[in-house]
Amino acid sequence: MISTIGIITLVTCIILFLIAIIPNIMNSEHAPFLQQLLTFYADIKFVILFFCGMYVFENIDLTSTKKLMIRISWLFTMICGLMYLVNLVVPFLQSFDTRFGIATYSFGFGHPAQFALTAIVFSVLRIFFSLKDSERMPYIYLILNFGLVFVAGRSTSIGFYLCLLILAIIFPYVKRIPISFVVVLGIVFLWLSWGRIMSQFMGDPDEARGLLLRTSIKIAQDNFPFGAGLGMFGSNAARVHYSPYFSKYNLDGVWGLTKENPHFATDSYWAMIIGELGFLGVICMLILFGLVIAGISMHLKNEKPFTKVIVLLPFIYALLTSPVDTVMVSKSIIIVMFASRYGYGFKKYHHCYVCHPLYVSVYQKNKCLHRGNLGSFSF
Repeated sequence: MISTIGIITLVTCIILFLIAIIPNIMNSEHAPFLQQLLTFYADIKFVILFFCGMYVFENIDLTSTKKLMIRISWLFTMICGLMYLVNLVVPFLQSFDTRFGIATYSFGFGHPAQFALTAIVFSVLRIFFSLKDSERMPYIYLILNFGLVFVAGRSTSIGFYLCLLILAIIFPYVKRIPISFVVVLGIVFLWLSWGRIMSQFMGDPDEARGLLLRTSIKIAQDNFPFGAGLGMFGSNAARVHYSPYFSKYNLDGVWGLTKENPHFATDSYWAMIIGELGFLGVICMLILFGLVIAGISMHLKNEKPFTKVIVLLPFIYALLTSPVDTVMVSKSIIIVMFASRYGYGFKKYHHCYVCHPLYVSVYQKNKCLHRGNLGSFSF
């Protein structure tokens, strides 16, 4: 049975599709219909992944996969760490660029940002396990992963990870997070990410990302309340089928945005959202973000506040970095939504004092021969 949130989300997606498709119908110049559909799919991919996970795997208990996930997380960290150490002696990794005075690496991922996201997600899951089972925080693992995130060289990822480390340190000692502390974390994140944010919004007038974002606002104003339409600006379709909007707004002479080399044409997520969907579309997208957060929170209503925060963090990270990254429409969003689905896929467990360390699911109490010894508390 579809929940109220599911119904509202479906209606919002239909309205968003109509808002996005109307400019394509009204204008003679538009992307091929298949590309329009693929662009819309990319826009709402996070919604599809969330609700597929929620309804298709609703009755699946993921608790038994904890040990496997811990092993996978250690395998990821140790292999990447070893690769980096060996590379210092015998260079074999291809450097992506240089930041903070050191070469950055993607370790086989398409981009260092994707690698940093994976390291962050594994760290979030390890903190989640510790909170869920009231275990000691895996500080050694978290510090090792911070080293990997630093090597990736993405300032927003580094800033977010430092805030995550601070949270991991204080979680065992406080019952709730003061608002003042949240403000301090926000300031730390902004300070560490300020250079990237300024280059995005107030940077070089000839820099592609900043131009895309500023131009998208002009497009939304010129086509108010709609945008240019699906596949017409900032999306992969606009790059593959070179959009006339690049020449209309004098972007076809900018390096990385030319017809011969449109390499940076998809570098700004919000440029695509604002430019293609317009201001009405932006409102719908913000509603969808809120509905997904509400949906995740709904599944965590019986969890401790800190557990809720940790499960939400991967999606919050994707939203925080969306002005300077394209996680929301890339393959990386699969990792983000998996982490959130994994977090609320753990069922409530009661502790059997006789079978320790056996944890007996409240859905499978009758399978425990010592059910009379079940504790009254749950994890």
